[in-house]
Formats: sequence, structure tokens, C-alpha cells
Amino acid sequence: MQQYFIQKKNSDLVVGEYVKLSHEDSHHLLNVMRGQNGQTVQIVCNGQHFLANLVDTVEGYAVLKVFEKSSYDANQIELPVQVTIACGLSKNEKIEMIVQKATECGMAYFQPLSLTRDVVKWDSKKAQQKQNRLQKIAHSAAEQSKRALVPEILSIKTLKELLDSSLKYQHKWLAYEEIAKQGNHHYFANLLSQTEMGEEILFVFGSEGGLSEKEVAAFKAAGFKLCSLGPRILRAETAPIYALSAISYALEINFQEENHGTK
Repeated sequence: MQQYFIQKKNSDLVVGEYVKLSHEDSHHLLNVMRGQNGQTVQIVCNGQHFLANLVDTVEGYAVLKVFEKSSYDANQIELPVQVTIACGLSKNEKIEMIVQKATECGMAYFQPLSLTRDVVKWDSKKAQQKQNRLQKIAHSAAEQSKRALVPEILSIKTLKELLDSSLKYQHKWLAYEEIAKQGNHHYFANLLSQTEMGEEILFVFGSEGGLSEKEVAAFKAAGFKLCSLGPRILRAETAPIYALSAISYALEINFQEENHGTK
């Protein structure tokens, strides 16, 4: 069943209400999926899932009527922690893949980060275009993976701006390959064991060019914990996905067991 997101800032969706899909989602349902009147889709509004029927088309927009609140539980769909992935700037297809796959793995926010050894640079015009493009990718991936929320793509930050904004996070981690070369692979597991449900994590990754020693020193001075992601050196586009997968495996199982009293 197809899923689409509905934007309503001032109130929640209710059964019996009529809603319109966005232009892009309408095109997808009507033209790509060849939706017909009476077809049932799943829609999400403010983290709540509903079932709705396609009842009309108005000026190219799909009109849906909500007929049931779904049994989907956002707390069981989303990660039990809120993870912001901050990445140096990699080539277009790589950073787009990171956003797509990280959305599927439960990322809450994506923070583009300007670092010394980035292989590409974004000027102000390009930065806005890239942010918009990445937001569309996150939106589509969230629909496909049946997320309750669409990850937010944040405006690009410099290293200083990121460090200044990092104080709100309970956990600040930096993936650093030199830790892997030293064989200290238990650090990441230790960090996960110290994480509680509902906490916010800022996890930073370099681009293809890696991190400079000066940047690493700045992260350490700001209280970031350096960790390895295992004995193998991962590509820039692989490391965030690996990390999110590990977070999901380690924390979702533990927190579910704790909630059901089986641990």
C-alpha cells in the first residue's frame, strides 16, 4: 500500500476529513501508480497513520477521504533515540545515497558539514538547491519505508557553527578511522551501552577526503567521543548507514525488551 505525508500544522487529521496530496505526491499516485477512485492509501499526519480513499482529482491534485485511523504505532516505527547525521560534502550521488539510506534506517536530521578536505564545495546558491533536493529524497524515502516522520535536511554548517550548536545533544560522537587502525573497536559498543531512550545523538562523519588533524582536535575539545565502526575502513557513503544499522540493532531490541519486561 502506498504511503503519503499530509502537512497540517495547526490541528490533527480526523476520520471523515478530506485532504489533498501535494503536487508531487498527486503526480505519483495518479500518473505513476495510475490510482483510481476508491483506491486505498496510507497517509501520515503529525506522526499519526490513517487510511484514506482516493475520491476525486481537482486541477491535478489527488483528493482523499480519511476513513480510518491506522493501528501503526510511531513509537514502534521510529528509532528510540533521535539521531542527527552530520557529514562532510561528498559527490552528488554519494550524499544523496546517504540521505536516502539513512532515512530508511531511522535518521531524524541530516546536517551537511563543510570540512577542509571535502571533495566538493557548495556556494550559497548551490547549498539551497542541494538542501531542497536532499529534502525531496528524504521525503520519498520516508514514504517508501513507512516512516512516521520525514527527516529534516538542515542548512549547511561550518565546523565552528556545528560545534557551537552541539551543546544540546546528550551524545556527540565522531567516526574516526584512526581509532579503527588502533584496534579499539569496543568504543562504539560502549557508547551505545550508555545511551538512554529519547536521547539525542549527533554523529559526525567525514567526506571522501577524511578529517584533518586540526578538525579532529576541535571535535575532541568540544566533547565529542571518537569511535571506530569496526576493523574494516568504510567508505564515506557507507559509514553513516552502518552506524545507524548498529544503533537500530543495539537499542531497539534492548528498549523493546525493557518496555515489555523481558530483559
